[in-house]
Amino acid sequence: MARAKQGRGTKMDGQPPVTLAAMASTEAELPRSVRKGPPITVTCECGERRDLKYGERWRCEGCGRRFDTRKIPLEEYAAIRRTQIRYRIFPLASCLLLLAAVVLFFAVGRAFSALIAVALLLASWSIFGRPFYRSRYRQALSKNVPTWNIKAD
Repeated sequence: MARAKQGRGTKMDGQPPVTLAAMASTEAELPRSVRKGPPITVTCECGERRDLKYGERWRCEGCGRRFDTRKIPLEEYAAIRRTQIRYRIFPLASCLLLLAAVVLFFAVGRAFSALIAVALLLASWSIFGRPFYRSRYRQALSKNVPTWNIKAD
């Protein structure tokens, strides 16, 4: 369950905040964090499996049961996507910083130093940083990924 931070989530006029579920009346109105979220694996009682996006409906070909992924709480599903994005930002920012350093080395006239620095940084990232970062990412996702039981319609 998400913890509320003090001072956030209320409007200035004192009305309660609009929840994500209220915003999602149609698929086009779903928040982007949910539209681009990870797939949801739905397994029917007959054994049929399908990966769906949030908001999709599926009719099992084996037994005819219908499943609607909108029965999943939107706030919980959006929390998974927020975790994914949070752990993608650091490697992207690191690459941009590395690119800026390489451009700076080339501008100063130290092209060979730039190539050596890039090789050392990439090797150290792949040997030490990436495995550590991936384990932290998996731990964060395992804490944040619930299992939902969607009843057939």
